[in-house]
Amino acid sequence: MEKAKIDYSAEREIVLKQIKERSGIDYEQELENIFNQLQRLGESPNPVKRELRFVPPYFGKDDIKLIIIGQDPTIRNEERRKNITCTLNLDKSGALTSYVKQICEGLGITIDNVFATNIIKYFYTTPPAQTFDVLKKHLPYNLELLNKELELFPEAPVITLGEPVLKLLTNDKAKVRVYWGYDSKTKSCNDNFNFVGSDDNNEIGRVFYPFCHQPSQRKQFYKENLKKYIKYVKDELKS
Repeated sequence: MEKAKIDYSAEREIVLKQIKERSGIDYEQELENIFNQLQRLGESPNPVKRELRFVPPYFGKDDIKLIIIGQDPTIRNEERRKNITCTLNLDKSGALTSYVKQICEGLGITIDNVFATNIIKYFYTTPPAQTFDVLKKHLPYNLELLNKELELFPEAPVITLGEPVLKLLTNDKAKVRVYWGYDSKTKSCNDNFNFVGSDDNNEIGRVFYPFCHQPSQRKQFYKENLKKYIKYVKDELKS
């Protein structure tokens, strides 16, 4: 028997209304402005799926003690895109939610203390892994909204998920593993962990800690050093 399809549109509208009330940000208007600006750029090798609108952030119900920045919500399965009601699907169980909970647990907080948003909140025709130049071209039009979100929580530490996010906010050569103490000679961790400084010419003007995205967690280097990097972040936040 075919599984009944769930209409998540009503759930998404509730989430959007709650976030607008709590943040004061009119996401519908903000994204409309972004879409209008993007139209002036002309044709793209990876067009925006404007009819799918956008994905609002995840806004934990308790005090926000951590900001998570992702890349964009586009997944390959087009039907599943309609089921996404908030960033990173953190309102639902799954591998990504489990990963975020593991980070939160290591930092001594819960997922209810998280505000998660994507740099780019709308869908592309295909996942933009092979069209990174499109993300770079669209970045300036999305930074204003991202910075409005960050201003809501000036004291909350920021982490990023995935190498493309790190590259967008710093430079094309940036590697998450470098911040995790990767030694190219020994191909192992030297425990020389680091973060992106607020004065490192990054696009958000704030300190942030680069994390690998959840699928990369299966790689041996990240698997072995995840807990150590989380502890490093926790210790840095105490100092």
